[in-house]
Amino acid sequence: MGGLKAIIIEIVAPALLILWAASFVMGAFSGETGYGALRRLEIVHAQKMAELETLSARREALERRADMLNPSRLDSDLVDERIRATLGYVHEDDIVLPRHELEQMLNGR
Repeated sequence: MGGLKAIIIEIVAPALLILWAASFVMGAFSGETGYGALRRLEIVHAQKMAELETLSARREALERRADMLNPSRLDSDLVDERIRATLGYVHEDDIVLPRHELEQMLNGR
């Protein structure tokens, strides 16, 4: 009986301890909460941050444009551009001159 107890203590117990530790190590590298999942989350995070930067830049551009259309600070050139674009009177070869420059050119003749 003493030999069986010695075998359990010397062989089986360390083997079970090694298997138990190996399961933790395996779980650390694979599984839903392992390093592989962490790498996938880091990739998704990087993609979302790039998307956020793109959307932030677009939002800032739209805010600047909306600010220019604000009735208290209306930009007549922008209004003219939007009217022409909406009505289909825009051509890619069009040259737009501010009114004061046009008047200077006409008066300078």
